[in-house]
Amino acid sequence: MNKLLVLFILPGVVLFACNKEQPNYPPPTVRFVTDSGYIFHDTILTLGEKFKIGIDANNPNVNLTNFIINIEGEEIENYVDSGMNTASLHYRKTLTKGIANTEKWTFIIRDRNLKSSEISLNIKRDTNTAYGDIIYFPSVEIGAQNQPDGSFFSLSEEAVYTLEEAFLNQDVIDLCYYYDFIDTDEHTIASPGASIDTSVFPGESGLDSWINRRTTRFKHADITSAEFEGSTNDSLLIVAYGQSDGKRKAKNLQSGNIFSFKNEDGKMGLFLVNSVSGTDEGTINISIKVQE
Repeated sequence: MNKLLVLFILPGVVLFACNKEQPNYPPPTVRFVTDSGYIFHDTILTLGEKFKIGIDANNPNVNLTNFIINIEGEEIENYVDSGMNTASLHYRKTLTKGIANTEKWTFIIRDRNLKSSEISLNIKRDTNTAYGDIIYFPSVEIGAQNQPDGSFFSLSEEAVYTLEEAFLNQDVIDLCYYYDFIDTDEHTIASPGASIDTSVFPGESGLDSWINRRTTRFKHADITSAEFEGSTNDSLLIVAYGQSDGKRKAKNLQSGNIFSFKNEDGKMGLFLVNSVSGTDEGTINISIKVQE
């Protein structure tokens, strides 16, 4: 009889448990950091001006799973789409005013229950803004990893360095060139901050021994060589790079390719590949235009 009673009650208990409603927790909270030096309301800035944004978000009941930043200017650009599993987020970033007259920056936080909150602000461009000057390097020749003339380049010092020289000048190195025997990579321009196999630049001065590995990021630029040659200020450089971060390597480079880049100091530029030759003992010749 007791067994029959248990069998009768058990399905009801299971059904009750299955039908029990999950707690209806509120969505996460998100706010701008309002400390001195941070932008937290609609603002007018000059083209290329740097500004700091801080975002704090949390949910004491349900973990946060996604942080998204969208920029609406001439078009909508996804700046950040980051996954996570944490109770809180503390985001700090120095950004750059782009070329659009108005950029609407929207910051979205989403939790595990798919509830979300967002805040936004508008960054307007000062109509009296003048475009900035640029520095032009018409011909920079850099050697691959086994070429003795040097594989590293500093934009600020306007010089090519060997591995040993670069090791002693880590705080100014922006670019490095090497040949990767992976078919889809081959002629590659990166920076010390990229993920480069230790076999490429080995030894006591190898990248694994560096303390300051500066990072430059790259994007393929959909412009012509005539547009590159005709640019006399930084307007094209800013437009070509946009707002979202590029990749840490420009791979499989061929003559005629044009890439935009932003270095560790936030300076934007373009480089045009004039020629490539050889493999790990070869060279690349590029023209560079970068913000002054």
